[in-house]
Amino acid sequence: MPDEGGASATKTFVSAGLDLLELEAGDAELAVIEAVDALYRPLTQSLIDAELDGIAPEPGGDMSRAPRALEQS
Repeated sequence: MPDEGGASATKTFVSAGLDLLELEAGDAELAVIEAVDALYRPLTQSLIDAELDGIAPEPGGDMSRAPRALEQS
């Protein structure tokens, strides 16, 4: 969600997305969306700022196991 404008920009962004999908949300739902955004936005922004585009994904990723190096099969 956009950083500029704070809560107002978040509310505008969410409202536009809901309108696009023809969904309705009451004040309680919008409050939950804003709270979740406030909680996760800094962490998400840290990942975006890390610029991980050049890192190859783990081959055959299995979330139940420890990560493997590229040269392992």
